Amino acid sequence: MVASLMDLPFVYAVILGWNRQQDTLECIHSLLEMNYSNLKVLVVDNASTDGTPERIAASFPEIELMINEENLGFAAGNNLGIEYALQRGADYVLLLNNDTVVAKDLVHTLVTVAQSDYGIGVLTPKIYFYDSKTKLWSAGARKPMLLPGLKMIGFGKEDGPLYDKLLEVEYTTACAILIRSEVFRELGVFDPTYFMYFEDCDLSLRVRRGGYKIVYVPNAKVWHKDPPETKSTPPTKWYYLARSAVPFCLRYGRFPHLWLILYAGWLMIRECLKGNFEVVRACFGGLKDGLWDM
Repeated sequence: MVASLMDLPFVYAVILGWNRQQDTLECIHSLLEMNYSNLKVLVVDNASTDGTPERIAASFPEIELMINEENLGFAAGNNLGIEYALQRGADYVLLLNNDTVVAKDLVHTLVTVAQSDYGIGVLTPKIYFYDSKTKLWSAGARKPMLLPGLKMIGFGKEDGPLYDKLLEVEYTTACAILIRSEVFRELGVFDPTYFMYFEDCDLSLRVRRGGYKIVYVPNAKVWHKDPPETKSTPPTKWYYLARSAVPFCLRYGRFPHLWLILYAGWLMIRECLKGNFEVVRACFGGLKDGLWDM
């Protein structure tokens, strides 16, 4: 027997985008093919310059579109979408990067697990590399041994039985997650201190400290267009990684300054050995600006 619309929890899918027009359109298209009827789609555009908002409005008039006048970053941009969804009574918020494509049963699978245990606050799907189909990008995440941040479980590995178990995990990447609305109402949204990176680590810690579980759901599937890191990776990525590491380390580290020094030292030595001196300069600039902001 098929559940009626009123029986299904109300889910808002929030796609945060900045340029990458074709990727955003493909992500929207995959959501609109979803086999979950009580779903609304909102795109939050972070001041794209490639005509993305206009193309979305013309191609998908049925979805909702929020256009920011400036790039607010990942945390603050997503927060606008989250608050919009909560104001409209969403039971769950699905956050997606605009370079993802989702399986037709993604929301149904995640919601079914969430409804089975109200102690679950956040659910993370199995995420594959887009071009591989069977190579994993994330099967949940955990805390690295010594360094701040998160380490994706299964990253770069071929999918297999090891990654087919539903289990509680320490961390989740914000690339694709379903969050119970009560989590945001009780614990708050992303901390906008993080323009980009570490916001998901911060949220994961607050979720677990707030008494909720983070659960990896292997039957829920997403494909992510994340290219491998190379020397051509924009230095801006490393700048924001270093900048966002500062508030995270100072906020959560048992020995915060030592934690930050270890992270910065590891990052810079690693990139020096690779000959990525632009990355080293970017990291140094990010650390300097992060400390200045504090």
